[in-house]
Amino acid sequence: MINGTVSKLVVSFGSNWGRIRPRGELREVFFNSSSLMHPEEFAGLVEGQLVDFEEEKHLNNGTQAVKIRNHI
Repeated sequence: MINGTVSKLVVSFGSNWGRIRPRGELREVFFNSSSLMHPEEFAGLVEGQLVDFEEEKHLNNGTQAVKIRNHI
């Protein structure tokens, strides 16, 4: 698992997504609400929150954070 900080959250008419900045890196990784281990917890996320996640590579979209959960 990688850990990082939620750097951006967007909640807009059913389109819930955001970005996570992996710890110690300048890049950001995209995620959407279905990327969470428990998607219903998206509403509880806040910018600056520390989370654990895995990265998945996509042919068209680069990388995406998946299996996101609160940092333990």
